Amino acid sequence: MFIGHYAAGFALKSVEKKASLGMLFIAVQFVDILFFSFALLGIEKYRLIENFTAINHMDLYFYPYTHGLVSSFLWAGLIYGLWRYVPFFKKGGNGRLALVMAIGILSHWFLDFIVHIPDLPLIGDDSPKVGLGLWNSFMGTLVVEIALFAGAVLLYLRATKPADNSGFKGRYAMIIFAAFMGAFYIMSVNMPFDPAVTVTVTSITGLVLYGIFAALAFWLDRYRR
Repeated sequence: MFIGHYAAGFALKSVEKKASLGMLFIAVQFVDILFFSFALLGIEKYRLIENFTAINHMDLYFYPYTHGLVSSFLWAGLIYGLWRYVPFFKKGGNGRLALVMAIGILSHWFLDFIVHIPDLPLIGDDSPKVGLGLWNSFMGTLVVEIALFAGAVLLYLRATKPADNSGFKGRYAMIIFAAFMGAFYIMSVNMPFDPAVTVTVTSITGLVLYGIFAALAFWLDRYRR
């Protein structure tokens, strides 16, 4: 799942306005950020196989430290602790904000559970692996992700309003950004497989995209309140 994860970020912002949308974007993709970083270091592993599933070309065959159910709860607990007790992170927040950040982390595994083939470990790599396999249906995945994303963006827009004197940025920039994300997702899943692309290039590209999307969310969210 890709923009479906960002749906969780928009939805969580709609229920906790003290949360930064940029930080929520990082939270909902936190384990993938770790995964691509670990893949570059050889700690976790995947390979690129053309049409491995109907929607992507990634065989995610070893990632228990980031995408295990138990490890997801551990990462969520770490983030909860940082936002609940460490002054640098909490910055006027409260237990509710910390909980929202932790839910953002956890949402990743449960949304992945819907789309992944059975490759998500419950504990370690030798434990049972699960996944409902929606990725085996191209149109099914597309419809579910876009529906989740569009619904969450609407929740965000209804729960927030343009900040005073924000002008165009407050009224329309976030809508344009969300539309761009949706269009980018549709384009990316329709791109043909390139056998010259390596795991290293894919990992770096993913990390750069996560950074760009989070930075834009940080910026544009400032114009809504």
